[in-house]
Amino acid sequence: MTSSDTPLDQIESEATEWLVQHTAGRLDPAETLLFKDWLQRSAQHRAVYERMRQTWDALAVLQQMPGDLLRHTADLHAKPGLAPVGRRWLAPVFAVAASLLLAIGLTVAWLGNPVTVLIADYSTAPGEIRGVTLPDGSRLELAPSSAVKLNFSNTERRVELLAGSAYFSAVPQAMAEGRPFIVDTGLLSARALGTQFLVEHLPRGDGVAVAEHDVAVTMKLPGSDPPVTVLSPGQVLRYRRDRMSAPDMARLDPQEIAPWRVGNLVFYQVPLHEVVAELNRYRRSRILLANDDLSARVVSGVFRIGEPDGALRVIADELGLRITALPFITVIHK
Repeated sequence: MTSSDTPLDQIESEATEWLVQHTAGRLDPAETLLFKDWLQRSAQHRAVYERMRQTWDALAVLQQMPGDLLRHTADLHAKPGLAPVGRRWLAPVFAVAASLLLAIGLTVAWLGNPVTVLIADYSTAPGEIRGVTLPDGSRLELAPSSAVKLNFSNTERRVELLAGSAYFSAVPQAMAEGRPFIVDTGLLSARALGTQFLVEHLPRGDGVAVAEHDVAVTMKLPGSDPPVTVLSPGQVLRYRRDRMSAPDMARLDPQEIAPWRVGNLVFYQVPLHEVVAELNRYRRSRILLANDDLSARVVSGVFRIGEPDGALRVIADELGLRITALPFITVIHK
C-alpha cells in the first residue's frame, strides 16, 4: 500500500499524535525530521494535519492540554511496575477530551450558559428574540443570548439581568401599588422613573439607554455611597470593565436605542473584538479572531440580524481579512 492509499482514519490518527507532540514542543531533531517526512507523504497528509492544527489553534482551551497529558505520561514512565505509555496513548485521550469540550461548546452555542439558563426565569438562545409580559403587566424584550431572573415582592419589582440585553416597558410605579421597578446587573442598578429603557450586561461592560421618561442609575461600589445619575430620553451611560471609574456618556435618538428590536445591528467605530462578540450572540457557530492584533480594527456599518454570515463577510472584506470555516467555528485571520 502506498502512502497515497493510506486510509483516512489512519492519517487522522497519525496527525493527532504529531499535533500533540508538536504543540507540546517535545519533538527532538530526529523526530522533527520524521514529522517532516510524514507531511511530505501526500497532499492529504498535509491537508489533514493543517485542518487539525487550525482547529487546535481556534480552540484556545485545547492548547493547554498537551502539557498536562505529557506530564501525566512522564509520571507513569517514572513509576516502577507500570508499563510505559507511548505516544499512541495520547490520541484516544485527546479525542475523548476534545469530544467532551466540543459537547460543552455545542450546548453553550445552542442553549446558552447552562448555569444561567437554569437559574433564569426567561432566557433566549443565540439568534432568538423573545417578548414577555411580566406579572405586573410590564413588557420585556430579550435580545439573543440573554437571560433575566425576577424578584417581585410586595414592596418592589426587581429584575436581575443575568446576561445580554433587555428592553423594558415598565408599568409606572403609581400604577403598581407604589412598588418601584428596578433592574440589576453586575455593575449597576437602574430604577425606572418612567417607562421605556434598555439595560445591557455584556462581557465588555454594563449600560443603560433611555427611550422614554427618566431612569436613575446607581453604580455598584462596595463600601461607598455611590452617586445616582438620572438619565433622560436619548442618554446612554456605560460602565466598561476595563475602566469602570470613567463611565461613557453618549446621546442617541431614542428611536435608535436597541436597533435589534427592528432587525438591525448598528456599529459605529466599534473595535472588531466587540463586533465579533455581538455577532456571536446571533450565530450558533462561534467566531474567533486568529490574532490579538486584529482586535483593535474598527468597524462601522448597519447589518440585518437575520444575516450574520453576510455581515461577517462584508466586515472581513472591508478590513482586508479572510474567513476560514471550521466545524462549529469560524476563524477571522489575515
